[in-house]
Amino acid sequence: MKENRTNAKQNIEVRFFFTTRDAKKLLTRWRKERAQMRFYSFVDHYFTKGRSQAKIRRWRSSHRPRTETILFYRNNGVKTENSKPAQSFRAASRELKLLGYKPYLKILKKKAWLVSKKGMPTYAFEYVPRLGWTGEIEIPVKHREKISDRIAELRRMGATNLTKKSMLQLMEERLKRQ
Repeated sequence: MKENRTNAKQNIEVRFFFTTRDAKKLLTRWRKERAQMRFYSFVDHYFTKGRSQAKIRRWRSSHRPRTETILFYRNNGVKTENSKPAQSFRAASRELKLLGYKPYLKILKKKAWLVSKKGMPTYAFEYVPRLGWTGEIEIPVKHREKISDRIAELRRMGATNLTKKSMLQLMEERLKRQ
């Protein structure tokens, strides 16, 4: 898979956490407010090659494609990623291994929703085993001035531990503490 930066998605991710109790309250509130909630679930299989990273995403919920390969990198808080459909996990894994990548870590997003409604940004809200309830909002680089407003909204909703760290970084930190 060649890295094509012209079609790359570039965002600043802000990740946040909720206690189980507060997560359930927030999900109930969103349902009462009739927010659009699209369920999803997937496993990200991370691969590394030196400082380069890639992942194969295997969707567990209805999604097309069922499997995709994603090359990504971070620079100054900006995540850039390119994805392409894969025929299968085996084919994607073989392709990454041929490019010199080695399997590294798996992260399951067991229960997750994309939540949106008019006047509100879209949130990814997920239960991740070993991390708990977490969410993410992606802010396009061209709208980086909205970061402080988005963080204030998240705090009003009860979010804790806001960070710009990636899911992979957070899981690595958690595994080191265990």
